[in-house]
Amino acid sequence: MSTLQDTLRSEPYSLTVVTLSLDDIYLTHADQVALAQAHPTNPLLQHRGQPSTHDLALGEQVFASLAAEKLTAIPQYDKSAFSGQGDRVPQSQWEVVNGECQTKVKVVIFEGWCVGFRAWDDQTLRAKWEDAVRQRESGDYQGRLGHVKFEDVKTVNDALNQYDVLTE
Repeated sequence: MSTLQDTLRSEPYSLTVVTLSLDDIYLTHADQVALAQAHPTNPLLQHRGQPSTHDLALGEQVFASLAAEKLTAIPQYDKSAFSGQGDRVPQSQWEVVNGECQTKVKVVIFEGWCVGFRAWDDQTLRAKWEDAVRQRESGDYQGRLGHVKFEDVKTVNDALNQYDVLTE
């Protein structure tokens, strides 16, 4: 990613670029703990990473502010906080772009493992899950899907629908 950023910032492009990682909009530690407690039997929501564990309102606010070329604080996340559970860095430490004496951001590089993923419809999800369970039961399975209850997978898949606001 730094190569892309460096290329866009250099001649002949000379663009102002900011990078935002999906990781930087994880829920705060307190909100992650509350999410895990609200879903105590769902192993997919006991730690950060899956859809549901991000602050989509914050992401939407940041993108709207960047699109309007307004003063924008770029969130940052510290994965080492709370013994590796992570927490958002205080806003006072976030990079601020589009300030009065700054060149306006022209390119936003948004990256993250599920950026652009789309949720499956319930029928497709169930078929994929059932296939994974059959493979697991046959003893020839290396994945995770077949080890998780359908309801838990569906919770994450349903949450993924809400992520479209960040990529459309």
